[in-house]
Amino acid sequence: MTRRLPGLRRAARSGAGPSPRTAATSAARWGWRYRPRPCLRAIGSERDRDLGEKVDEVAQTPEQEDGDDDLWSKRAHLHVSDDFLPAGLAERLRGSFDERFADPKQGGPERFAWDYWHVPDQYNLLRTPAKAYFSEEDYRELEDALLAYGQDKLGCSRMTPAWLSCYVDGCYQNFHADNPHGPWAFVLSLTRSADRFEGGATTIMKPSVLEYWRSYDSFKGCEFGDVFDTVAPQFNRLTVFDPRIPHGVSRVRGTQDPREGRLVLHGWYADPTPFFDGALDEDTVQGALSECLEKIGEELQQMPPAIGMLSIRIKVLEDGSVESLDWLSDTLVPIPGAPVLALDGASVEPPEDARQLILEVIVENLAEVAFPKADGATEITIPFLFQ
Repeated sequence: MTRRLPGLRRAARSGAGPSPRTAATSAARWGWRYRPRPCLRAIGSERDRDLGEKVDEVAQTPEQEDGDDDLWSKRAHLHVSDDFLPAGLAERLRGSFDERFADPKQGGPERFAWDYWHVPDQYNLLRTPAKAYFSEEDYRELEDALLAYGQDKLGCSRMTPAWLSCYVDGCYQNFHADNPHGPWAFVLSLTRSADRFEGGATTIMKPSVLEYWRSYDSFKGCEFGDVFDTVAPQFNRLTVFDPRIPHGVSRVRGTQDPREGRLVLHGWYADPTPFFDGALDEDTVQGALSECLEKIGEELQQMPPAIGMLSIRIKVLEDGSVESLDWLSDTLVPIPGAPVLALDGASVEPPEDARQLILEVIVENLAEVAFPKADGATEITIPFLFQ
C-alpha cells in the first residue's frame, strides 16, 4: 500500500508564471470544519446547493446523511455547480463554436478540427483539444476558472488539458472508469438547447451499488434512480465526480445539427500536490510540516488499507497556531475484506470505523503543528493520496 505525501509549493497567482496550470487560491471554505481542541468536533458544513431538479439531484451515500455527525469528513463522489463561468466567458466560448458552424456550406480549415472517435460499443462522439479550438485569451480564462475551483473546493492545483466534445444523434459513452487520469473528473456544459434532443446526461453509478449487499433490503425495490445519478447538460453547468466510479453519457437521440447537440468541455484534475498561500515562506512551511507528515505517514501504515483522496486545508494564524482544519474533498474508501485492527488491538467494524481511524490520525497530528510567528495568516492545503 503506497500513500504519497508529495512536497509543498506556493500557490501561483492567476496569470503569473510560465504555466497556466496553476491559479490563485481562495480563502473560501467548503466541507466540514474543525478547530483544534482536546476533543475536536465538527462545527458546521456547507453542502452543494439543491438544484431543485430530480434528474440533477446529488445522491447522498450513507456517509453523507444529515445527522450523521460522528464522522469528521463526509465522503462525496459528485458535485454540481450551475452558472460556473462568468456569463461573458461562457457566451464567448459558445459563440466561437456557433460561428464555425453557422454556414454548413462553408469549408474553412477550422471546421476540420474534429476527431470522430468511435470505439464499437464503448465510445461514439466528436472531439477536439479545447486549447487549439478557442482563442488563447478565452482558453486562459477558462483554465484559470477551473483551476481556481480545483484549489478552493477540491485541494487540487493542476489539471489535464481540456477536451471539447460534441454529441449528435447516435453519440454516447458507454460505462467505463477513468484510471489513472486523476482523482476528479470535470464536465462543463456549453450545450445551448438541451431540449432539442433526448439523452446526453452524464450518468454515474451510485457508490452504494458497488457495495450492494451491504445495504441490501429484501423489502425495497430497485430502479434506475436507485442505481445511477444523472446530470443533465445544462448550459454553464460544472459537474465534478470521482472518475473511478463507472460512468458514461446516455445516447443522444434527435438532432444531427452540431449547434443543437450536446457540447461539453471535459478533463481531469490531476497530480494533486500540497500548496500554500500567505505570509509564511516555503522553507518555513516545509520545515514545520515535515516531522508531522512523516509521523502521519508512519501511523497510516498501521491503519486499515484504503484507496482514494483526502484533502485538508489548515489555517495558521500570525502567532503560528493552527486555527482551523477544513476538509475539502474526500473519496476515501476502505478496501473490502482487508484486515481491520486498531493500534490498541481493538477490533474495527468496516468500513466507516476504518475511515474514522484514518481521519483521526490526520486531524490529531495536523492540529498540533506549531509554526513560527509571521506577519499574517497562511493557508496550507494538503492532499493525501491512498493508492
